[in-house]
Amino acid sequence: MEHKEHKNILYTLLAASFLIHMGISWVAIDKGNLTLGEQTEDISAIKMKLLPTRELKQIVESEKSQFKEKNNSRFLSQKNNTFARQTRAANNGRFKAAGKGVREATVQKNNQQVKKQKQPQKEQIKISDLAFKKSRPVKIKKRYPLAKLRQQRKGLKTGQSASVGLGRTNDYLEDIPLGDFTKLNTQEYEFYGFYHRIRQKLEQFWGLNIQEKANKLFKQGRTIASDSNLITGLTIKIDSQGRIVDIILKSTSGVKELDDAAIKSFNQAGPFPNPPSGMIQADGKATIDWGFVVNT
Repeated sequence: MEHKEHKNILYTLLAASFLIHMGISWVAIDKGNLTLGEQTEDISAIKMKLLPTRELKQIVESEKSQFKEKNNSRFLSQKNNTFARQTRAANNGRFKAAGKGVREATVQKNNQQVKKQKQPQKEQIKISDLAFKKSRPVKIKKRYPLAKLRQQRKGLKTGQSASVGLGRTNDYLEDIPLGDFTKLNTQEYEFYGFYHRIRQKLEQFWGLNIQEKANKLFKQGRTIASDSNLITGLTIKIDSQGRIVDIILKSTSGVKELDDAAIKSFNQAGPFPNPPSGMIQADGKATIDWGFVVNT
């Protein structure tokens, strides 16, 4: 009888323990959901923030300016650039300089085609057309000059002739006003080429990984708060061969899946061969700080 009572007490304690643990799990899940808001169908703007080692200035991509004198800008880039007014391109995506053309070239071309179709087609037959004719050489249609074709391209009147379309940028430039071009005052940075190679490799994976994680969130019934910038900060250590030694989560976006996407992207993009010798520290490693920004 006493053994049976002990057994009942044990079952009661186990049941109570189970309920307590379930309560803690529910609270943890509920707290996790407090950081998430209304459902967003698409994460349209995906940007990156590049930071050099041991400095606070941001590495960016920018249009080239005519003035190359050194300035005290907070941005670092391939060359010194100075503009009277700084702007960032309104379109988000891999950096591209605006091309020379017409902003609404596609619309204008369609309108011209529609107008042409509406005009009645008139055919004229001459007496000479009914007579027997000898075979004549085929006439080659006159092609438009290259300059005229360029005018039909989508772009800007003041754009670059070597580029096509409107300007884009995926740098995180929160306090720079919108414009047609990305024109930033920058200082020449000696390690820009290495950071640019890392960016190019990361761009192959970051967009796909973030979309995969976002889809996973939505399938679970979880959502991401809209109109917010979620920033994941990473510190990456590489050896002298460019192999990733360690990735440290420096600051979280508040959504684990987005942080995981950033870490996964770096692991997929690595290694990063030929790091500049000036970046290698006394311990034989180089430290890279990188920020991933998801604008919902």
